[in-house]
Amino acid sequence: MPKVKRDFAIKKPKGVNILGIGYTIEYCDKPSDVDLHRYTSLWGQIDYWTRSIRVYDNGRTAVDIWQTILHEIIHGIANDLHMAELEGKDHETTVDVLALALIDVFTRNGWLTVEDDETTDV
Repeated sequence: MPKVKRDFAIKKPKGVNILGIGYTIEYCDKPSDVDLHRYTSLWGQIDYWTRSIRVYDNGRTAVDIWQTILHEIIHGIANDLHMAELEGKDHETTVDVLALALIDVFTRNGWLTVEDDETTDV
């Protein structure tokens, strides 16, 4: 049997409520499908008009997918609260680091579980 490295346990949410506004979460096989307008390839995108979050997930690890989901949720919070310090393309790195920090907090507190780093039979 092949051996695989275990990853974060993942349950892909189909939606999220951000400050009282419901957003659907869609998972895309191609990064070019993530962009609603098909202008560029993206890891994730939140669209305030359609109230949707799209995430590229084909072959990505669960931690990468969750980081992208949290990244887009942070954008949604910043938009709704008019937090200029987190809005716009100039702040993508800040938003990404915040999402990574939240992954760490959730993992350390047992809200997201990590299997051992060993490999297991499929």
